[in-house]
Amino acid sequence: MLVSIVYMSRATQPFDADDLAELLRGSRLRNEALGVSGLLLVKGDRFMQLLEGPAFSVDDRFAAISRDPRHGEVKSLIREDIERRRFDAWSMAYRTLDDADVEQEPGFSPFLGPDVAFPPSFDGTSAGWLLKWFRDRELHER
Repeated sequence: MLVSIVYMSRATQPFDADDLAELLRGSRLRNEALGVSGLLLVKGDRFMQLLEGPAFSVDDRFAAISRDPRHGEVKSLIREDIERRRFDAWSMAYRTLDDADVEQEPGFSPFLGPDVAFPPSFDGTSAGWLLKWFRDRELHER
């Protein structure tokens, strides 16, 4: 059985381009080893992530993120059973940095850009709505 979790959190420390590239590399390795795919969005000091995969692996990753001292105010927004993956791999999209700083990293997603859309099968879902909401809102940093 596959599950999907969407959560939101706030960084407890500033992340620069090097920090985010390091986070991207480490997360891709761990998630790939556990069979977890999804999308992490970073805007300012806010994170929203969709994780999907086997229930045990997704729950394990979410629990680890909840304990990670770099994340505060971790809130699970949706947890649902899914029939198939909506993301083939795990990737990350940023909006606070010049995309040129990180767009060459494997796993970089252009989702926070204005012209990127989901496949129609995912577009009308609650998770799709939340990710688009996050993309389209100006979020205030502390």
